[in-house]
Amino acid sequence: MTMPKRVGAILLLPLTMFMAGFGSLIFEVSWFRMLSLVVGATVSASTLVLVAFMGGFGIGAWYWGNHSAKNNNPGRLLTLLFASIAVFGLLSIWFINHLLPSCYTFLPSAGLSEGFTRVAVFTLAVLLLFIPAFFMGGVLPLIAGCYIKTANQLQSGMGNIYAFETIGSTLGGLITGFWLVGFTGQSATVLVAVVINTILAIIFLVLKPIVIPTAAEPASIEKITLRKTKTKQPQADIHPIDLQFIALLAAFISGFSVIGLQVVWFRIFRIYMTNSGYTFSLIASMVILGLFAGSWLYSLRGSKITNPAKVLLRLTWLMAIASALGLVILVNLPVLVMFPFESMHDTHAIRILLIPFLSALLVIVPVTMTSGFLFPLACTTHTKNYATIGNSIGKVLLINTAGSVTGPLLAAFVLIPLAGAGRAVLLFAATLLISSFFIMRSMNLQKKTATMITGVLALVSLVIAILLPQVKILPPSFSRFPKEILAYNESTEGTFVVGQENKQGTRVLSTYVNNSAVIGSTYDAIKVVKMVGHLPFFAGLKCNNVLVVGFGIGVTTSAVASHPEVKHIDCVELVAGLKGAAHYYSDLNHGIERDPRLSVRSGDGRHFLQSTTETFDLITTDPTHPILGSASLYTREYFELCRSHLNKGGMVSQYLPLHKLLPGDFKGIIQTFCSVFPKCTIWLGHYHAVLLGFTGDGKIDFREWANRMAAMQPDIWFYNNPYALASSLVLDATEIDKFGVQQHILTDDLPYTEYCSLSSFDAANLPANLSFMNNSRESLNRVFYNIPDPALMQHYVEGNRLMTDALRLMLQGDRNGFMMKMQEATMMNPDNQEFPFMMKLNMK
Repeated sequence: MTMPKRVGAILLLPLTMFMAGFGSLIFEVSWFRMLSLVVGATVSASTLVLVAFMGGFGIGAWYWGNHSAKNNNPGRLLTLLFASIAVFGLLSIWFINHLLPSCYTFLPSAGLSEGFTRVAVFTLAVLLLFIPAFFMGGVLPLIAGCYIKTANQLQSGMGNIYAFETIGSTLGGLITGFWLVGFTGQSATVLVAVVINTILAIIFLVLKPIVIPTAAEPASIEKITLRKTKTKQPQADIHPIDLQFIALLAAFISGFSVIGLQVVWFRIFRIYMTNSGYTFSLIASMVILGLFAGSWLYSLRGSKITNPAKVLLRLTWLMAIASALGLVILVNLPVLVMFPFESMHDTHAIRILLIPFLSALLVIVPVTMTSGFLFPLACTTHTKNYATIGNSIGKVLLINTAGSVTGPLLAAFVLIPLAGAGRAVLLFAATLLISSFFIMRSMNLQKKTATMITGVLALVSLVIAILLPQVKILPPSFSRFPKEILAYNESTEGTFVVGQENKQGTRVLSTYVNNSAVIGSTYDAIKVVKMVGHLPFFAGLKCNNVLVVGFGIGVTTSAVASHPEVKHIDCVELVAGLKGAAHYYSDLNHGIERDPRLSVRSGDGRHFLQSTTETFDLITTDPTHPILGSASLYTREYFELCRSHLNKGGMVSQYLPLHKLLPGDFKGIIQTFCSVFPKCTIWLGHYHAVLLGFTGDGKIDFREWANRMAAMQPDIWFYNNPYALASSLVLDATEIDKFGVQQHILTDDLPYTEYCSLSSFDAANLPANLSFMNNSRESLNRVFYNIPDPALMQHYVEGNRLMTDALRLMLQGDRNGFMMKMQEATMMNPDNQEFPFMMKLNMK
């Protein structure tokens, strides 16, 4: 009876480890995303949350690994672990979605300050991650202790178990990022992981598959190693205590470097890649895939290692070399990887999937594969005999986790802000070389010269990394066209760069945060962000204080500031250093950075609204595209958050893109906004749109509208004819209700724009959405009243309709059609001075 059970255990345990890894990545990806909506979607917040998770995982591995050595019923312990993970996973849905957000209301009402409330919420979030991670950490040492039953099986068994865990994690991360969240929703995705862990708990409770063998007394690792190597001359005189120290040092520096580098890599990849959920789910999964490849290789080759200390030393060297070479590849990534595929960039799978895959394969996988080989080797090297494998894995994993906690903290809060991402990679490589020096000293090598050379190389590499000029990592367009760098700054939250290019004697500026242009250089792009700032005031807003979510280079803020009744403007900007670059755009923002009414705060605008008790007369939002990282600023919950912070009669204005959105998704965002602001209007700014939400009746007195526009200062970027601007109104709530059943409401739980179809990137979406807006125009009389010349207004509306159709034809490459429609628009309304300007602009 023992043999079948033993065979069943051998088959079940790797599958259990696979499913445990699969479920843990579902939890991890889901929790990090859900918590970003509560504690802020900043690198600082996500790093601290990651540290909390890793800390709980490491302490749990140590505790449960140590406990397994004193327990003769590991099946019962595994039942406890899986059941606890399932319970806390189930509770996390309510905890994150309801309890934590309610603290922002409850605690201030109890008299606590906003600062204390933020700390309290973050502390609760840390506990939420720490507790289930504590139970997750125990799975690997317990499974390994059950699976490895002989000393000869130690290396291959450890490699197999770790390989199954990492491949399960890889697939869990990919499926969550590419399918589960977008298809089922965030809460349902967490429930999938809850079900997986519940099933595993039931299996170990009911089937009791783990059999503790009554084998002979365990043979020591040292004896087996001597039997294998008795014909070979030892290369190093290593005391057993020193060998264990080497294993722990290697484990620490591996976790320190790999997880620290992961923070740096992601910061650098954000400068190059499309910031979509797909791109970074792929890169994160490639990190774990490298760990799997290394651990699988160890399962095949680990038993042939006769001098583990020497192999650990070589792995540390390899990791340092791979990190440095990876930086060389990263600096030249546009030329090496991106530009060779530019002819296929219209194939969205190439741009969104293949290029990140190849980049990660070249930069990340060599380092993580080395780490994947090193970790199981460190576990087996530290193990005195196979019977204590669970205890040893727990201790090694604890030390590895200590490095995994220290590395990202140092990377995010010290190295990137002070040294920059490029030099941070070199500093990690130097740290690996320094560690190799201490490994060599612990090996008591007879060849002291090699140890001294390694020490000198480590010291020299450290000095070079510190004294080397800043390694500027620039968006791909800076590699394609020669540009003078006017400003460059790296912070924890992002890299911004201001470049200047001379085109036919004209100075053209471009500013990027990571790989996102802060503002377009075209007339339509500038006009629409000015509309975001001006429209509420022209529509009759009585305004003293304003919140601007996303300062950028200050164009929207300057539009707001141009209205003298405004007393104070708060801006929340993820990369607050952008304020220092605003002076390069004084012709667009009128020196807004010097306005005494302006206060720029660093952070996540949504989190600021969630955690403050302040209210405003106007809230404007000019985020990046929803599929490029800002989906949480287009959900029903965000719009409700804005509404709850408006004073009586207040308004919300927000940029709405027409490109990179499928028509159904585009209409869904409009429906989402209208579900929160029933008296809303949608305005068309050429190739872009503006959402304008009212808390009042949404009616606009045209005479006051015209008077307010007449009072504004002349602006070459903003045509201030009251009839022309009024004619850009295309939708109100009545027209939006005609869309039909609200099937595309965007929520925090189901963020479909973040997990969009790759067809969202089709160029055809922009003309399709533009045509939809043009054909859905409403009667202006439902919004405007007191129009002095209705016939003239109708001419402006028809002219705007024809111009919009002309722009659609231009997008489709029909220049002749564009000119014919524009001429028709001019004949319809010769008073509109924007028409000849648009013809001249588009026919250059």
